[in-house]
Amino acid sequence: MKSSIDIDYKLPLNFQPEWAHLFKPDFKYKTVDLKVKELKNVFVNHYGLVIKNGLLVQGCAPNIGFSNYDNGFYFSHWRKASEQMLVCRYGKSLEALRLDDNRKYLVIHSPWFSYYFWITECLPRLLMVKKQLKDLILIYPENWKRCTFVNESLNMFPELDKCIIPVDTHLFVKNLIMPEVKPWTPMVIPEQVFEVRELIVNEAKKRIAIRPQYKNVYISRNDAKYKKITNEKDFIELAAKYNYEVHTMSGKSVFKQAALMQSTQNLITITGASMANYVFLNADASALDLTNKMYLKDKKYKFHFKKILDCINAKYYVQFCDPIIDKQLPSVAMYDIKVDLPACESLLIRMGTP
Repeated sequence: MKSSIDIDYKLPLNFQPEWAHLFKPDFKYKTVDLKVKELKNVFVNHYGLVIKNGLLVQGCAPNIGFSNYDNGFYFSHWRKASEQMLVCRYGKSLEALRLDDNRKYLVIHSPWFSYYFWITECLPRLLMVKKQLKDLILIYPENWKRCTFVNESLNMFPELDKCIIPVDTHLFVKNLIMPEVKPWTPMVIPEQVFEVRELIVNEAKKRIAIRPQYKNVYISRNDAKYKKITNEKDFIELAAKYNYEVHTMSGKSVFKQAALMQSTQNLITITGASMANYVFLNADASALDLTNKMYLKDKKYKFHFKKILDCINAKYYVQFCDPIIDKQLPSVAMYDIKVDLPACESLLIRMGTP
């Protein structure tokens, strides 16, 4: 599958010249031709990495190239998976199963996993083989049982059998079907966006009476451990002046999340995995991304959530907020932020009220 759609990249509507390095058009997706591989006698580790003839199989995970764009994860993933394979084959300290019957097993997961990766990587891989599902058995990590969004999505495919793999258990698989994943996590492939959007929105419409698009919505992270707004009480009071409702996504089914996006005109989010829900917004919607000011100096961050908005032709605003630095956290992406309320109010005015 090679993309035939050109993404119409746009600058943020409140663009500042010093942001230019962050919002360059990225057409690498046009060079990608994803295929479905049928592999014989392979090792699959508990993260979905696939080893064949001693090497990682291209397309089993994103970011496993050797360039700066890839982040150079190939060697570290290859070494870990290879060690696991050797211990499983010749030792006793790791658990392994042999799926050596003549059935065909399907893998759609990789070491990167969250709601974002389910929407932008796992579901697209599943849809690449949607016409074959009755003949396949999904390799299903046991910890997916706790992921409501996974099971709600898979319930739409009752013909698909599952093989539940215990935690930390690796596999030797005789017949593996492996849809290739997009090679980079910040990449957006338009056909995948539209296919997942159609799948989930159509199902949401069957289950939920989706109201006309008119809401102003703020997605709060007040129930999360990290990446929250420290002055959220004052921020919510400001947003209320412009008729913003406060929602959290935890506890909402994937279909309720899609339905909420379908009925949203103006959306405020904090940079994070739930922004995968941009996929479900409509073309005339607007989104305000509250993000960490430290990204202004980060040459690796690709603002991939904005790429989704460009794909569906929605509007994008961004506010770079002061981080609350916590050196005990492993990533700046986890820092809480403080919103500049006057600056934010000017953006809310500019976005308008339906």
